[in-house]
Formats: sequence, C-alpha cells, structure tokens
Amino acid sequence: MDKEERLKIYKQAETLWGLVAQYDQAIEEMGELIVAINKYKRKCLYGEYAQNAKVEANLIEEIADVKMCLEQLEDFMGKEKVDEVFDKKINKLQEEIKEMSKRCKNK
Repeated sequence: MDKEERLKIYKQAETLWGLVAQYDQAIEEMGELIVAINKYKRKCLYGEYAQNAKVEANLIEEIADVKMCLEQLEDFMGKEKVDEVFDKKINKLQEEIKEMSKRCKNK
C-alpha cells in the first residue's frame, strides 16, 4: 500500500473516531512500544524472557504501530514542518558525533 492510500485511511480514522482519539491512540501505542523495548532489552542483556520467542515479534509489531501513528501525526501537523525540524535535528546529531569523535581521539 502506498503512502497516499495510507493517508486516506488515516483521514477515515480521524472522521470516524475524531482527532483527539487518534492522539490518544498514538500515546497508547508509544507506551506499548516502551514496554516492548524494555522486555526486549531485558531478554538480550539479562536473559529474562529467554524462552519467549514472542518478545522480538512484539517489539516489531509495536514499532509498526508507532510508525503508523507517527505518519498520521506528521500528516496532521504538516509533513513540511516536521521534515524541516527533522533535518535540523539530524544535522545537530551529526555535529555532536563529530565533536565527540574529536574529543575521543584527543584522549
């Protein structure tokens, strides 16, 4: 499914349930992603959930849910605005990496 089709579905969801409900859904999905990340991290680092094959699958599912919500929020807020701030953020990260690399070389 292409992005245009997904945006139509998001618009239908907004019409059906309302904008506030869509914001609430995004918050809920992000909370579920936090839980899934913590479980996956504990599985990898400490062996908790070692026998639970669903931990990784659940993390992937929650990433997909949040990705869908973010795409919807981006559409609500304006893709151009989000992209502009995103570009600034990624450039800032790149500069921080360069600075940290320089400091590490000097030690």
